[in-house]
Parts: sequence; structure tokens; C-alpha cells
Amino acid sequence: MLDSSDPTRSLLQDAIPFKERRPQIVGVSTPVPRLTVWSSTRDTSPTAALFEPMFYTVLRGAKVLIMGANRFELSTGACAASSFGLPYTHQLTGATPDRPYVGISLHLDIDMLRRVVLEMPKRDERWTCAVAAGDLAGPVGDAFLQLVGLLGTPDDIDVLAPHYEAALYYRLLQSSMGETLRQIGHRDERFQKLKAAADWLATNYSDSVVVPDLAASAGMSVTSFHRHFKAITGYSPLAFQRHIRLLEARKLLTAGNGSVSRVAFDVGYLSPSQFSREYKSMFGSSPVADLQR
Repeated sequence: MLDSSDPTRSLLQDAIPFKERRPQIVGVSTPVPRLTVWSSTRDTSPTAALFEPMFYTVLRGAKVLIMGANRFELSTGACAASSFGLPYTHQLTGATPDRPYVGISLHLDIDMLRRVVLEMPKRDERWTCAVAAGDLAGPVGDAFLQLVGLLGTPDDIDVLAPHYEAALYYRLLQSSMGETLRQIGHRDERFQKLKAAADWLATNYSDSVVVPDLAASAGMSVTSFHRHFKAITGYSPLAFQRHIRLLEARKLLTAGNGSVSRVAFDVGYLSPSQFSREYKSMFGSSPVADLQR
């Protein structure tokens, strides 16, 4: 039975069967599409990753998200949503073996979200940060309870999950996170060009960047482009690309794909020593150590 007065407690009960007891953050997929339960039995050091378009909520413990100039401190019952992929650093606090950290993420169905936006009354389009924070109180929590509650009735998932997910998007779009999520269907030409610039940087992370060319493609001066790009992503264009490069480098190193120098060149660095310095600054360990591990 749904407990709308305390959605966090009910969500935690639904998530517990998927919780892992490990001393590092672990994600476990659930039968509900794109819904993942995250847990850890101890605090973590700052960890770099990519915050893809998703809805995330903390059910026990606390999580700090840092995206360039933006910092979000999520305590129990807090949540966050992102409209497109951003490099970020996250850290868990308050986790112990007796009371592990627990969170739930839902990767967004972009097509479904756009359909819900189109069915809602039209609003003035505003530029805002691609990540927003809120809490589970009220309609958002009620809608998420319905979706996560399907874990207890797996035979209902195929039929009901799409309806409950659409209802969650509707409530999120009405919440304080709505302006951020509306960006997914944003028709503002300049915003779309800024997003295209961010997507290009993420896809072409190994290429040299000529910021004036990116600014020109967005129809802006270099100064205006820098200001608006940072307002949306939290990063300057070069810092955004650097984070993507280093995340890709870590994937290659942990997979054992080549030497440190080879990986440095593959992701776009001309100097292996500079690569090593920036890698250690971001991840807290040297690329040699990660390759060996």
C-alpha cells in the first residue's frame, strides 16, 4: 500500500531486495525498465562519472553532486534530474555497514518525456541549468511510489510501467525540476545550438577545440557563448571536454586497452605528463595505478 505521507520509507522497502552489501557504490538493475538501485556500506571518495538524462533520489544517507560550478547536496528524501549528459563528481556520506547508503535512479525515456511535454499547456521557454534538485514530497513522491511499487507485483510491469512513468514525468514537469526537464523538448534555437555544442564536445572529445568556431556555430560571440554554456552545464567548453576525455581514458585504462601514453594520445592529449597530472587530479589515482589494477 502506498504511504504518501512518507514516500522515502516505502521506496526504501521496495528497494531493499536489490541492495548489495559492498564497500563501494554498486548499481543493481530491477525488473522495471531503466530503474536501478544503488547502495554502499561505506562513504566514498569523490568519484567522476557521467550524469546521463535521469531522475535520481536518495533513500538513505547523503550524496554530493558537483558539476563544474554547480554543487548539489542531496540528503534523504532529496532528488535531482538532468536533461542531458553532464560529467560530474559524486560522493556518498553517512553510509555504514549497519545503515548502508541507498538510492534509486531512473534513466529517462526521452521520447516519452517529449510526448508528455507536448500534451501539457505551453509555457515560456527559459534557459536554466541542465541539472535541478528537489524533494519527494507531494505529487512527485506519489508518482514515483507507484512506479517503484511495481517491483512488488512484477506481472503488472509490462502493462502499468509505461503509464506510471508518464505520470511521473507529468509530475516532475510540474515541479521545481520542470524547467530543467522541459529543455529536452526545448525549441529555442540558441539553446539547441548550445546543446549541440555540448554533444559535439562529448562525441569528439579527442579533437582539438576552436572555441570561436563553436561560438560561431551557435550564433554567439565567444564571450556570450562561454557565459551561456557555463550557465547550462556548469563548465567552460574546454573544461567540459577535458572531463569527458578523462572519463573515456579511465574506461580504456581499466579495460587494459594500451599503455598510459597510448591512451593519452587516443583521447586527445599531446603530453602524457599533462595527462597524468590531470588524471590524478580528477580521479585521485595515477593512470599507471588504474592500468595495473
